[in-house]
Amino acid sequence: MNRAQADAALPALSQEIKSLALSLGFHRVGITSAEPLETAGAHLRRWLGDGYAADMAYLQKSPEIRSDPKQRFPQAESVVCLALNYAQASPDPKEQGSIDAKPRETTTAPLGKVARYAWGEDYHLIIEEKLETLIQEITARGGRCWKGYVDHGPLLERAFAQRAGLGFIGKNTNLITPDFGSWVFLAEVVTDLKLIPDAPAAGQCGTCRRCLDACPTGALTEAYRLDARRCISYLTIENKGPIPEAYVPHLEGWIFGCDICQEVCPFNGHPIPTDTPRLSYRMGVGPRLFTDEIEAIPDNAAFKERFARSPLLRAKHSGLSRNAAALSQSSGPLR
Repeated sequence: MNRAQADAALPALSQEIKSLALSLGFHRVGITSAEPLETAGAHLRRWLGDGYAADMAYLQKSPEIRSDPKQRFPQAESVVCLALNYAQASPDPKEQGSIDAKPRETTTAPLGKVARYAWGEDYHLIIEEKLETLIQEITARGGRCWKGYVDHGPLLERAFAQRAGLGFIGKNTNLITPDFGSWVFLAEVVTDLKLIPDAPAAGQCGTCRRCLDACPTGALTEAYRLDARRCISYLTIENKGPIPEAYVPHLEGWIFGCDICQEVCPFNGHPIPTDTPRLSYRMGVGPRLFTDEIEAIPDNAAFKERFARSPLLRAKHSGLSRNAAALSQSSGPLR
């Protein structure tokens, strides 16, 4: 096939790759070029300079490569951006997740809330399987691919996803898709195929500021600006030290992560339930955990066994125990 023939085949190939991604269970797919994201890159540098990354040192390492895939992969031409819906309704309070499967009618221990993305099986395991198959299919069609990303690689996922047409970035800094709101996981495949890019997504939050007003710790310092040092999700997951005393009274019951800025978003008002069974609360810990059961886990080995294949492993035994202890002191919103 000569160059002209190859170029003529690109629209069909681009559509075929999208169809393959959808057939694997992804709910949205878009394509953008691997050219740098100048504006998003500058925003990242300002954000890091303000100290908003807290102790997440990995974000400070070579931040320029996050907005420019070509710095790592000089032959990169396209980024295939993917989204997987994880929305699901809260179960009946009598129906518990795996860790608190036994009836607990007599306990006085508080319940800790778990962020919705972590109710079921670890999404990394689910998405990485899909990415492996997608990469194999792209490779079979003559493309070279580098490792697929699922929020653990140096790539500005939301910015590339917006440029690929998946959705727009809201004031709460989440990507908001037209079908699934912000209840989506993001993933990417970088390839040397020069595929046909999609138009960037249009959309905006307008004058709405529900997420900014609802955040109990003021982590959303202004529209599109999140200070991780104040964010309940950071404080209960990525944070390796104690939760600062100023924020302990304002956790609002969250033991792992936080969904407040998503729950109040109008674009999330009518979520479409996910069709990915492994993300169901029945496959994991569910939406809440009894703090006394967390405190009863004797050591790290028992913790890993209890939360095998769960996103809660990220917090480690020490972190989840810290969170459970902090909930006893939690009260209302920070003013």
